Amino acid sequence: MIDAKTKEAFTEALKSGNVLQLSLGDKSLIRIERRLPFLLIYRRQPHDYYRIPDLVKTESSYLITESNVDFNSDIALMVKELARELAEEYGSVMVLEVWVGSPGSRSFVLKTAKGKAPNTVKAFQKGLEDFSSTYANLMVEVVEDTIRHPIQLEDFLTLKQCQEAGIYLMGLEIPPFFQNHENNEFFYLVFEEFRLSFSNILRKAVYEFIRVQTSFDIQNYQRLGSTEVDETVWEVDRQLSEIEAKYQFLLLISPINTMQAKEEFVADNHQKNPKFLYRNLPIDPDRLKEELFGIDIRSIEDPTLSFLYTEKREELEKQITMLKERGTKNFMYSSIRLYSSPGVKLYETAKDLLKTLSPDHLEEVEWVDAYDMAKICREEIERYKKTYPELDSKVEVKNDIVGMLVSRGQLYIGSSFKVPKQRIKALVHHEVGTHVLTFYNGKMQPFGQMSNGFADYDELQEGLAVLAEYLVGGLTGTRLRTLAARVIAGRAVTEGMTFEETYHVLTEEYDALPEQAFQITARAYQGGGCTKDIIYLRGLMKLIEFLQNGGELEPLYVGKIGFKHIPLIQELRIRDIIKPSPLAPSYLKTDFAQERLKKLKEGLTLPELVN
Repeated sequence: MIDAKTKEAFTEALKSGNVLQLSLGDKSLIRIERRLPFLLIYRRQPHDYYRIPDLVKTESSYLITESNVDFNSDIALMVKELARELAEEYGSVMVLEVWVGSPGSRSFVLKTAKGKAPNTVKAFQKGLEDFSSTYANLMVEVVEDTIRHPIQLEDFLTLKQCQEAGIYLMGLEIPPFFQNHENNEFFYLVFEEFRLSFSNILRKAVYEFIRVQTSFDIQNYQRLGSTEVDETVWEVDRQLSEIEAKYQFLLLISPINTMQAKEEFVADNHQKNPKFLYRNLPIDPDRLKEELFGIDIRSIEDPTLSFLYTEKREELEKQITMLKERGTKNFMYSSIRLYSSPGVKLYETAKDLLKTLSPDHLEEVEWVDAYDMAKICREEIERYKKTYPELDSKVEVKNDIVGMLVSRGQLYIGSSFKVPKQRIKALVHHEVGTHVLTFYNGKMQPFGQMSNGFADYDELQEGLAVLAEYLVGGLTGTRLRTLAARVIAGRAVTEGMTFEETYHVLTEEYDALPEQAFQITARAYQGGGCTKDIIYLRGLMKLIEFLQNGGELEPLYVGKIGFKHIPLIQELRIRDIIKPSPLAPSYLKTDFAQERLKKLKEGLTLPELVN
C-alpha cells in the first residue's frame, strides 16, 4: 500500500510540475522530471541482471517496480491518474513497458496496437534495426497484439484502463544478447553500447509520438533527455579534475635543455642524436593510477555524461603512463595510443604541401622577440577581460621552454622565441583567441572538464587555432609547410628513424631550414618519440571538412572538446545542461574574418588558405 503522505506528494507534484522522485514502498521508484506525455516502465524479473534498471534510469520519466505489481495495485492506479491528467492536457500519453526476453532470445519484439501511431512504430523499428545490424543474428519484430507486457506477468495496465486514461500502450522485449546465462557472464561493454544507443532510439520514437499524437510543444528529440545532473557526476568531475591538476602534461614532456641540445647537435655536424632533459615528475604514476580507477564512473546514469567521463579517465591513464615512460622507447608507443599515427591520407597531403608550397622569404623580415610578444598578448587578454573580468590568464616568459605554450589558461613564451612581424596577429589569436579563450569559456560551464578538456580535445583545438591564423590573414606558406613537416617527422618517429635521420630528411628532401628542421624534429622526439604534432594539420583538415559540410564554427568555442563530442555537447546544450559560449573570438566579429570564412565554406583547398 502507498501511504497518504506519498499520495499527497504525488498529487502536489502533478499540480506544480516540480520534479517528482518518490519511493513507492520498499522497492519501487517513480521519477517524473517534467510533465511529459510519456512514461517508461520496468518490472524487475528474477533472472534479470542487476544493471538492467540502468536502461530505464537514463530517461526523465520512468517507473521501476516489482514483478508482482499489476493493474489492481496502488502504483498502477496512481500511474493511471497521472496519465489521465496529462492526456487531458496534451491529448494522449505514451506508456512503454520494457522487459528482458528469455535466455537465448535474439529478437527485439515491439508490441503495439494495430494501425496506431505508425510514425512512432517506424522510428522505433528503424532505430532497433540500425543497432541490430552491428551484431550477428540480432533481429527486430513488430507484433500487433493486445498483450504488451511480459507473458508470465499480469497486465500492469489493462487495455480498458488505457482507453479510459487516454494511454497509448506499447511493450518492448529486449533480447539478453549482453548476457551468457550458461556461465552467468555479463558483457559490460556490449551493455554500455546498447544503453547509449537505446536512449537515442527511445527518444526519437517518443518524439514522433509527441509530435504527431499530442499538443505538447517540443522542437528536438534530445529535449526529452534529463535536464538534471545527479550528484555522482559532480563528484566524478571533481575527482578527475583534482587528478589532472596534479601534473601539467605538456610541460612535463617538454625538454628543458632544447637550446643547449641544439648547440651540441650543430657542434657535432648534425651527426649525433641529442640528449634531452626533463622536469622532475611531481607525481607517483602508479599511485595516481590507483586513485584514477577508484573513481566510480559506472554509477553515472546519464549515458552521454557516462561516455564523456569514461573516455576522459582513459585519456588520463594514457598520459600518466607516458609520464612514467618518459625517455624510453615505450613512450612513443603510448603516444600513438593517445594521438594516433599519421595515416596515409594525412601523410600524402603533407608531402604534397611541402612540394607545392614555397617558403616565405625572410631575409628582410622584421622580427619581434619574446618580451614584445608577451606584451602584445597581455593587451589582447585585457580586451577579453572587459567582457569577462574573472579571466585571470597570465603571460610568462620562461628560459626552459621553446616557442609558445598554453597550459590551464596560462600562456608561456620561451625567452629565445622570435616571430616575424607579419605573423604576430596570427599567433595572438592562435594562443589567446583560441587556447586561452576556450579554457575560460570552459571554466564558465558547470563541468570542470570543459576547461581541462574532454578526451582528444587537442585535435579540434589545434584545428581551431590554425584556422584562426587563416581568418586573420596570417597563415603563410612557411607556417603550412611547418605543419606538413611535423607530419613527416611524426611518420619518421613511428617508423623507427633516428633524430639525425629525420633531421636530414627534412633538410635534404623537403628543403627545411636548419633551425626549423631542428625544432620540428626536437618536438617529434621529445619524451622518447611523440606524435602529438600531427594533430595540427589533421585537425585543420577535419575542421575544414566539418565547415564545408555545413557545420557551425562559433559553438566549437564552448570549451575544450573533441570532434566526436560536437553532437554530444549539442545534446547537452539542448537539454540546458551546457550554456552558450560567453566569449567569442574577437576576430570573428570582423567583416574580414567572416568573408574569409565564407570563402572557406564554399570550397577552398588547403594550399589556397595561404595568405
